[in-house]
Amino acid sequence: MGPNVIRAIASYSGQKISLKRGGRLATGSPFTESMRFVIAVPGRIPLESRRFSLVDVPDLRTLAELWPQSADVWMGAGPVPVPLHWVLTAFAWLVRIRLLPTLSWMADAIHFVTNHVRWGEHRGGMFVEVHGQGKDGERIVREWHLLAEADDGPLIPCMALEAIIRKSLAGAPPPSGARTAVSDVCLSDYEALFARRTIYTGIRERAPAPPNMPLYQRALGQAWDQLAPEVRQLHSVSSSSSFVGRCTVDRGRNPLAWLVATLIGFPKAGSDQSISVTLTVDGDGERWIRSVGGRTFSSVQHPGRGRSEWLLRERFGAVSVDMALVVDGPNLRYVVRRWALLGIPLPLSLGPRSTAIESAQDGKFRFQVEIGHPLTGLIVRYCGLLTATAA
Repeated sequence: MGPNVIRAIASYSGQKISLKRGGRLATGSPFTESMRFVIAVPGRIPLESRRFSLVDVPDLRTLAELWPQSADVWMGAGPVPVPLHWVLTAFAWLVRIRLLPTLSWMADAIHFVTNHVRWGEHRGGMFVEVHGQGKDGERIVREWHLLAEADDGPLIPCMALEAIIRKSLAGAPPPSGARTAVSDVCLSDYEALFARRTIYTGIRERAPAPPNMPLYQRALGQAWDQLAPEVRQLHSVSSSSSFVGRCTVDRGRNPLAWLVATLIGFPKAGSDQSISVTLTVDGDGERWIRSVGGRTFSSVQHPGRGRSEWLLRERFGAVSVDMALVVDGPNLRYVVRRWALLGIPLPLSLGPRSTAIESAQDGKFRFQVEIGHPLTGLIVRYCGLLTATAA
């Protein structure tokens, strides 16, 4: 991040700025007003819940002028590392209550920290949230999510320039004159450039789900249709459904792994065993009952809440695991993001390791699941094929 950007942030933090609230011109105080949000492109691993603080940018004025009927316009940023954000907020409050005149003296220190202190996920993102009304007056909230992996995020501000240059080279230069570029650079221009990078976007809508919409379809949104039909069929639970098939089970040989697997109720090791799976709607989630070789174990799945929004929470007895649903072509992968023991959140580094992939093979649903832990090694691994039973 460049020093001029940092100087600007330091100069306006805690100061009074103009913005639109409730349809009227009002004032705000950057970095003393915040909101939390989970950026979650459908079918991708969501970012950790981020705190976004009000910033002073031209968009606050230009968007209000472009859409005079709008009630509120708010722009925020979530600087990292997180402790720097909290420090910036604390000092911004000192400016707001007039104990400090400005934070400009902090600019060099902030610049050093943002460019040299690095931990956490090497990912970034942004979102646009629009509130409005439908034809029948119902409230509608639509969100555009963007996820940038690795080093591709910082390239996004330059992409507007690249889009304009490419249009000019194609014989369609923008008209001369200084103005906002809303009519000159469209989302489709950006999407063509995103496709060359590890940058992904998607739309989510916050509205009551249609009756009987399956749990997985709600979580995946527009990515649901990318899954193989066999995968969608298994997860299309409206009340209850059953599947049968054959599977192979391996168990870890570590005594602690054996104890954990036995307490949870995982099946015994064996090849070509019979398996049945019954899925039943349970409130806003689902209960899964699996029977392998005459041994039954179950779990309950529900949508994540709060910081685990857009994740799937699965509970095996005292252990609960929050997983991201990742669409990989026609396949579905589960990636563990959080876990808790007896409801107490614990560090992910101390938690179970899981690899789970669902796919289609010869018209059947295929599953591959492996669960382990650094202390035990492999706990259980099972894979096989399922077909639906007659209703």
